[in-house]
Amino acid sequence: MTLPEYGPQELKQAITRSRALLPTAVDLLCELITEVTGRAPERDCVEFADFFWLMHICDRQIYGHLDSVAAMRVEPDPLWPSNRRLRSDFVAVVGSRRAPVRVVDPYLKTSFVREITEAFRGRRQFRWDSVSRPRGISSEILVDRRLAYAKLHATSLDVEGELRRAIALNAPLDVVEQHHELADWARSSADERIKVCYSANAHQGSTGYRHHLYEQRRLKSKIVFHQHGGGNGIDILHPGEFHDTTIGDIFYSWGWTREDLGRRVRPLPPALPAHHRDAPEPRYLLMSLPATSHFYRFQPFLIPQHIERAISETTSFVSSLEAGNQLRLRSSDNFTFPLKRLENVEASVTVDDLSEPGAMAASRARLVIHNYLGTTWLETLALNVPTVCFYDPRLYEPRESARPYFDMLARVGVLHHSGRDAAKFVNGFRGDPSSWWNSAEVQEAREAFVARYANFSDNWLEAWQTEFESLLAE
Repeated sequence: MTLPEYGPQELKQAITRSRALLPTAVDLLCELITEVTGRAPERDCVEFADFFWLMHICDRQIYGHLDSVAAMRVEPDPLWPSNRRLRSDFVAVVGSRRAPVRVVDPYLKTSFVREITEAFRGRRQFRWDSVSRPRGISSEILVDRRLAYAKLHATSLDVEGELRRAIALNAPLDVVEQHHELADWARSSADERIKVCYSANAHQGSTGYRHHLYEQRRLKSKIVFHQHGGGNGIDILHPGEFHDTTIGDIFYSWGWTREDLGRRVRPLPPALPAHHRDAPEPRYLLMSLPATSHFYRFQPFLIPQHIERAISETTSFVSSLEAGNQLRLRSSDNFTFPLKRLENVEASVTVDDLSEPGAMAASRARLVIHNYLGTTWLETLALNVPTVCFYDPRLYEPRESARPYFDMLARVGVLHHSGRDAAKFVNGFRGDPSSWWNSAEVQEAREAFVARYANFSDNWLEAWQTEFESLLAE
């Protein structure tokens, strides 16, 4: 089967079809939980706690690449401590247990010392915390029960029947077998002292935390989420933004607003990422999207066809760079860029060792080039690092509200529609893009865009204190 490339209109149509499946998917998941555990769940709880996963399974259903025997490989999310989790646990010691605003897993790319300092300064208002979950709960996927349930409907060949089997064979452990235990734990650990629950990352990554939020909502806590990546406010239809504005009370953006949601979407600056302040190195840095053939969800540059096009354009970019250009390539450690496609190029290409965060690596570079419009290009623009991006307009276009800002960036050379055109532009720098970057017209376009879509700030804590003081008074 030949799959479409998913240009902007095709992508919008696919997302619309996927969203239409969501109410049915919620019902089917409730049915599965009942069949597997012998206990009916609360539908509202399932919808709230599992909405993000259900979005993904509906996307995969529409995309058409579901594995019919995936249940044999379903594994629970890993529970080993990450560096971020250990850091959050340490910062939590600084905060007050009585503060009314619980902050879990914020988008903070500051230094550890800065994070500790700010947590201490805001301790009366914010209780800094990490994601927790009960110990000793079900750890076995009941494959036989799931397969038996799927076989009951094996003759149903319509979309609902396919979705039913997809949910049965793909749902993670914490969505089905652990559902009631997580719900009971969240109910028993709810805290009336918490007036606002804030997160930028945990609500999309932890089922247990979403159960916690659901119970806090019962206690009239305000549920607020903060943007934590690119595409929000820019992509025509952004799944993370849709999720967060659907189940949350307030969504804090990096500067943009939405007329249709009014005060439910509010600008609030995140912390400016930690970065070097020394003179940049002579090399350029190419920041690449993860090079995978796996379909994740209907979002630009997370679709295999988009990824392959970005890799192809990147190959054209590097191949078109003149000798003398020094390029450091940074890509995902799990889905690295296929270096064989960059053989026999004239530019000098080395591979970044990922020993430091992306924003730190970018701040060292004389110029940063991006082959997709994710999070990192917003960070380099906010950090005022010379930035060039290229993307294929046949696969991606911004929403109408963002288009004037894109047009400004394109006019001054930040945005390009092919790797070859971007390389031709970069070759003109002769190794020094500073004159171009510091020109009045480039800085005017950059500042206008950053104010709306990448409004990071060194004084973020003061802005947070003012906003949450007002929110608590509402």
